[in-house]
Amino acid sequence: MSIISAKSRTTCSRSIMDNHLMSSFTILLLSSFAATVAYPARNELQPNQMKNHHSSVSSYNPQPKDFPTEQLYRAYLIIQRFKNTIISDPKNVTATWIGHDLCGETTYVGFYCGSPAGGDKKLTVTGVILNGYNLHAPTLEGFVNQLPDLALFHAASNNFGGDIPQLTGLGYMYELSVAVKDLQLQARPKRDIPPDSTVGLGGNTHGHGHLGFTDAKALLLNHNNLSGPLPSNLGFSKLSYLALANNKLTGPIPPSISNLEDSLFEVLLLNNQLSGCLPHELGMLTKAAVIDAGMNQLTGPIPSSFSCLISVEQLNLAGNRLYGQVPDALCKLAGPAGRLANLTLSGNYFTSAGPACAALIKDGVLDVKNNCIPGLTNQRRPAECAAFQSQPKTCPAASTQVTCPAAAASRNAAAPGERKVKDYSSYVTYATLHD
Repeated sequence: MSIISAKSRTTCSRSIMDNHLMSSFTILLLSSFAATVAYPARNELQPNQMKNHHSSVSSYNPQPKDFPTEQLYRAYLIIQRFKNTIISDPKNVTATWIGHDLCGETTYVGFYCGSPAGGDKKLTVTGVILNGYNLHAPTLEGFVNQLPDLALFHAASNNFGGDIPQLTGLGYMYELSVAVKDLQLQARPKRDIPPDSTVGLGGNTHGHGHLGFTDAKALLLNHNNLSGPLPSNLGFSKLSYLALANNKLTGPIPPSISNLEDSLFEVLLLNNQLSGCLPHELGMLTKAAVIDAGMNQLTGPIPSSFSCLISVEQLNLAGNRLYGQVPDALCKLAGPAGRLANLTLSGNYFTSAGPACAALIKDGVLDVKNNCIPGLTNQRRPAECAAFQSQPKTCPAASTQVTCPAAAASRNAAAPGERKVKDYSSYVTYATLHD
């Protein structure tokens, strides 16, 4: 499927594009999909261009008849409403968000037009790229989630706060990326990424282009000022990559996350203020290679469902308030039963670990420093452990039996896992955290 831009009919494919615009996920997609569609290059006006443009279009108020399609008129209203919420615009980019020409070469910098596949093929806004403009707005709610044909949203190096926008109504959304920095990622092998969950992006020389749509979705909102709970319907978005590290999110991990069993490859919830019991449903993510909920306030024992995580390679639950036994079944995922290469449980209150876990500690695969496990070095002081153990515990005890998803059981029987130590930059979500 392809989206033809009104701003450019010519595509000039490039292997290297503007680094400031390209997120790590974009680079990964570029290398992993055969079909290439145009990706917009940076389009930033000089101050004198902005001034001339502003004076030429600010003298009238656009009417519906001035727009090529009804979709563009509706987008205009949404953009103007969002513009009025922007508190700071140091590069004066919003000076170009005026008039009726949303798809022009020098107007509406950061917005890209196309015709979604299927339907009536009418021109609409399909991409928004605001990387590096240092815009400050209290929320993205009412903007991102009100553009129904949006396929791509990048807003790195800005300051957007508020809750995570509800995205389940965006039929074409496949990537939402908001981070402090755009980071390059070395291409992962194509075999690591299902072909129906990727899209290629190529560049052109005109500053605007056309986009391709797939069913893959990435919600990359690291390093922002987001607060409030995770959306209760998060699991109905069919995300492939979820990165929400270094925010101020609170409340529990919603049970609906189990609905991402067939789609989620990586989830990064590091360094927030999430609380509540570590959910059983997190263990249903049998395709996930990365599960990182470290540095939160989660509590309870590790659910027995975590033994179902046959694809997990990086599992980090450090810096929480977890307790009980480190399950031997979980540690066995570093052997023939799975692919676990790193299990980080430091900074919790675990009191024991099984024989398989002891072997992982010796091998450096399992980190249980700063817990309450007798006989191990680098543990908490006894008084600190006793104080925690005396507190009321409300989370359910770990079950001795668990029924893993059928797909996980069949994959495990057909092809035993293999432990491979990888660099963190080889993972999409971790690569968004580092240069």
